[in-house]
Parts: sequence; C-alpha cells; structure tokens
Amino acid sequence: MTGSALKGMVSFFTLWHLDITQEDMDAMERGFHMVPAVGLIFGAAMIAVLSVLSWAQDAMHIGMGLISAVACLLIAYVGSKFIHFDGLTDFGDGMIVSGRREDHVRALKDTLVGAGGIGVAIAVTLTSFAIYSTWGVPALVILAPLCEVAVKNAMVFAASFGIPGSGMAGRQVEKTTPVSAFISLIISIACGMALLFLGSLFFLGDGWMPVLTSGAAALAVGLIASSAVGFIMARNANRVFGMVNGDILGATNEVCRPVAMFFMGLVYMLGI
Repeated sequence: MTGSALKGMVSFFTLWHLDITQEDMDAMERGFHMVPAVGLIFGAAMIAVLSVLSWAQDAMHIGMGLISAVACLLIAYVGSKFIHFDGLTDFGDGMIVSGRREDHVRALKDTLVGAGGIGVAIAVTLTSFAIYSTWGVPALVILAPLCEVAVKNAMVFAASFGIPGSGMAGRQVEKTTPVSAFISLIISIACGMALLFLGSLFFLGDGWMPVLTSGAAALAVGLIASSAVGFIMARNANRVFGMVNGDILGATNEVCRPVAMFFMGLVYMLGI
C-alpha cells in the first residue's frame, strides 16, 4: 500500500508523470498522511539549484538572494503543476464573495478567476517572495526544503479536521483522521531530517553542527506552524463552505508557505 500510495501522490502532485492505476489512487486516498514525503522531491531539487546559485554568488561576487527566492518558488509552483496555486485562487474567490454559504461554494467552484482569487494569490505570493528573499542563499539551502515538507503536513491537518466535500479530494478528507495528522508529523520529521542532513553537507567544515541544531529547531517550529495553519484553514472552510475540498487543501499548502517560512527563519537565524 505504501509504495502504491506514494506512486499516486508523486504522479498527482508533481510533474513526474507515472503510469498509475485506480488502485494507486485509492491507496493515495487511504494514505494521505504520507504526502509530506512528496516534499522530499521538491526539497532535493531546491538544494541542488541553491547550491549552484550559491557557487555562482561566490564566484561572481554578486547577490543571488532575490534570484534564489524566485527559484525556490518556481520549483514549488511549476513542480506541482500549479495545482495548489489554482486552489489558492479558487479559495480567494470563495472567501471574498458576499452572501450565503451557497454563494461562497458557487464562487469556490467557479472555473473563472475573479478579483478575490487574483488578490489573494498576489498577496500570498508577494509575502512568500519577501520572506524567502530575506534570509539569504545559505539559509535557504536549509529552510526552503524543510518548508516544502511543512506545507504538505498542513494539508494533512486540513484534511484531518475538515468536513468531506464533493469532488476528487472528498475521499481523501473522509479517510484522513486526527490519527493521520499524528502520523503525518512523524513522517514529516523523518523527511525533514533527511533533507536537513542533505542540505547541511553544503556547510561541511564551516559551522556544520550549529546548522544541524538550528535546522532541527526550525523544522520543529515549522511543523508546529503548519499544523496550526492546517487546523485553522479546516475550521474556517468548515464554517464558510461547510466542507474541505481539493481547493481548500491546495490553498492550505500555499497559505502555509510564508507562515512556516517566517517562523522557521526567525528560529534558524537566532541559532546560527
């Protein structure tokens, strides 16, 4: 079941297209708590790209902070086929519209993007960019990969405490429980530590141990923040829409990114 669920998640949530079956999709719905493992793919890609940018920064003596921030966000957005970003715009439309619950749901499911969706997407993206560009390239090597695990954990928490809706994600939400959220935390810790050790190789011989300890503290804070964001998003969606669907899960992924990255960065920079 584990391999089948991961296969379905990789094919569904990334650009890496695999030949999946209905059995794989069913396993993914039952094992949604494993989705933080998808963060390993994005995290490893970020470490590789940021290492090259850091080398270029040292070799050419030019700042790469802004470019590195853009690179991280592009890997996350393009690598996920903008599937979560699409959920963010739909969530924005659904939240901004006035009226009864039916009106909110109608706007949420509308295929056209309105001012609310555009506004929320711009606000979240600009906030993410500002925070990512604040910490600098060396810190991003550690923080950006860990954040990709944290945002996936937030999705599990949103599904765990959400009311199932209609659509593809309905069964995921239905089968994801508070126990799933606890399992997600365990998987997130394992994936985060793997990425932390991989990223820390960048600092061998130059303050390696402080990087590990500060990175571990940042991971802990990131998982706490992502769990809170997932829970709050679920409670809010249950109240406004009466459900948590795929759009809400995608929006949770994107809303969590700047929140987790901000608190992770504060803890990490204080420890270095």
